[in-house]
Amino acid sequence: MTDRINKNKQSKAKIAIYLVTFLFFAWGLTMNLVNALNTPMANYMEISSTKASLLQMAYYGAYFFLAIPASVVARKHGYKAGMMMGLLLFVIGAVLTIPATYKMSYGTFLFAMFVTASGAATLETNCNPYITKLGDPEKESFRLNLAQSFNGVGNIVGPFILGSLIGETVASNQPGFEQAKVEFLSGTRIIYIGIAIALAIVFLLFFFIKLPSPDNDEEIANSESTSAALKRLFKIKHFKLGVIAAFVFIGLQVVGMSLFSAYAMEFWEGMSAGTATKYLSIVSLLFTMGRFITTPLMNKIEPNKILGVYMAITAALMIIVSIGLGKFSVIAFIVAYLFISIGFPTIYSLALVGIKGNDAKTGASILTMSIVGAALIPVVISAIGERFNLQIAMATTIIGFIYCAWYGFVGSKRS
Repeated sequence: MTDRINKNKQSKAKIAIYLVTFLFFAWGLTMNLVNALNTPMANYMEISSTKASLLQMAYYGAYFFLAIPASVVARKHGYKAGMMMGLLLFVIGAVLTIPATYKMSYGTFLFAMFVTASGAATLETNCNPYITKLGDPEKESFRLNLAQSFNGVGNIVGPFILGSLIGETVASNQPGFEQAKVEFLSGTRIIYIGIAIALAIVFLLFFFIKLPSPDNDEEIANSESTSAALKRLFKIKHFKLGVIAAFVFIGLQVVGMSLFSAYAMEFWEGMSAGTATKYLSIVSLLFTMGRFITTPLMNKIEPNKILGVYMAITAALMIIVSIGLGKFSVIAFIVAYLFISIGFPTIYSLALVGIKGNDAKTGASILTMSIVGAALIPVVISAIGERFNLQIAMATTIIGFIYCAWYGFVGSKRS
């Protein structure tokens, strides 16, 4: 009888893991899709690169506002309620792209991205701890890393689909611009309609399927006040420096993703927007490979040292990018993402070293909120690129990567 109960419990846990893993793929796809939309959106909506970077502000800004409310929903009503809330917001945001693309309204599209990202932020806040705690404690890292690998797959798929749909870019002063604009917006609309349908189906599955709760889930509801934990956390030096590093790093990661297409088109002669977007898929592929290759190394080499070395290499590659050596610099830009790959999760974990219980949960929420760096930093650096040029814009990222390298070697050490 006991064996039958255990098998039934394990079966439900597997179904839950499969469903939640798909969600990692979904928000990975939309996250990098937004970055890929930056350059063609600027062209076809006839807006500046600074205004186009508001896409990142709308998307990643949602993480700042939704991280804590999402965790509150999970504490009061459970992880399933939090995930269903995220799915609902996700579907609504994807559906809102329909009127935005038909009306050719950039403002409406920004709002649609904010709502979509609100769903993604809610999912991320709930899915990470849920899939980690669900099942055998000895396999927590395996489950989370497996789910995160599908997030990386989503990062690759989004730009590739977009690149296949938009084809050659037509400038506003060239014949056929209006037709190309309609085709671009139509292709974008088709992608988000597909996302809405897929996630609506997953929402129904979550509604009808009873998800198992992780062991000791009641501890979440019995935690102390957030303010008490915050006071303790911001007295811890390596945590404070880690929040800054996370804020800076995620902003720089997104800057590269959002400006890559424009940079490649400028410095790789003859490259079209469609081809540049497909190359962005290669960037995402290296980003995902970097995680697969490096994770096993962390069992043998201290993660802070790997972070320091990787960020130093990235800074060196960005020097080559800022010089603007044609194809060579574009290749350096692509290769950089092999080393950028482990940045955020490594900073995230180093900042929480030695922090336990409610302090760890609160600290994790603050680190999730630091993703707002991806909303703010791209706007600033895009403005620099517009005021001067892309080389100077990319040169500003060097300082940030040097800081992240310093955090790995020095700042992450426990005081």
